[in-house]
Amino acid sequence: LSSPVVQKSLSVTGVEHCYHISCVTPDRVWVSDENNLILTDTATVKQLHSLEHSSNSWTGMHTVNCEGELIYIDKEHNIIKLCNDKKTTTTLIKHTDTTWEPRCVHCSSFSGDLLVGMWRGDTDTFSGQVMRYNNTGKHKQTIPHDNNTHHTLYNYPWYITENNNGDVVVSDLLRAAVVVTSSEGVHRFSYTGPPSGSGLAPRGICTDVMSHILVS
Repeated sequence: LSSPVVQKSLSVTGVEHCYHISCVTPDRVWVSDENNLILTDTATVKQLHSLEHSSNSWTGMHTVNCEGELIYIDKEHNIIKLCNDKKTTTTLIKHTDTTWEPRCVHCSSFSGDLLVGMWRGDTDTFSGQVMRYNNTGKHKQTIPHDNNTHHTLYNYPWYITENNNGDVVVSDLLRAAVVVTSSEGVHRFSYTGPPSGSGLAPRGICTDVMSHILVS
């Protein structure tokens, strides 16, 4: 198409601001604001399920695994799986290290791994890291800094996703950049807007089938 065409719009009852979307199927999506998670049927615009997560999070705090189960960060900063019966929950990752808070989560469609953007800070400094867990919540990897320069890669990961080649893609609001590493944690590049270094305020992020990175 020579210009974009809106296919459909949807008004989700119960969500004041749309901060994040996780698609279960083309007809079912989870939408969140600061306090609510709403599962909506996009064909009938019917609310199918709702959660009050009360995390006051403006970040990518939920994702969906290959089985269509919701995975989200709760108000105690635990990472919870909601099974497809919408009744059974499992704590995948218990928040025990109080120096770090999970701010965003993504489930890999290739491996089933969970990628979690972590943040810690005080009045003077902020730092972030990405943790990789398997689908049962066992820690596998930490990506804290550039292995070549040892510079900190992240300040505050807001949204996180994975590209088709396994790259880990993070929008970092405080660093004003989109930060991309390989699956092994090697820094590929940081995008700071056109022209380079002009500054960026990235929020929501995803990739498409052609491995393009799409940034809000």
